[in-house]
Amino acid sequence: MDLGITGKKALVCGASAGLGYACAQALVREGVDVLIVARTEAPLRDAAARLQAQGGGAVACVAADVTKASGRARIFETQRDFDIVVTNAGGPPPGDFRHWDRDTWVHALEANMLAPIELIKATVDGMMARGFGRIVNIT
Repeated sequence: MDLGITGKKALVCGASAGLGYACAQALVREGVDVLIVARTEAPLRDAAARLQAQGGGAVACVAADVTKASGRARIFETQRDFDIVVTNAGGPPPGDFRHWDRDTWVHALEANMLAPIELIKATVDGMMARGFGRIVNIT
């Protein structure tokens, strides 16, 4: 199926494995140029190589923690404009929420709400100016 996104540019977070990797894989197969991001460089580079080998869109990677301003800056130093942004982060640890301390909740909010908001703020104006944009939040 042709989704009409060939040649678009995407940012996919948490893309070294799991849902983030699957999203990047689907986008690359559609001919989208993808910048994948995760915190740990070795698995990220391995994921980028596997994605590039499948053919389709170009693949680049940046090891960065998107919950930190410095991590987001590294992304935008590599590439500024994106047509598609996929935010993806794990939640709090499994278990009884009544046992989670404040730091656990704050970390989950940073990863799943505040960092995505910052990424959206940084990309939405360009999407609007180009007349195309998609934002997918996975939590």
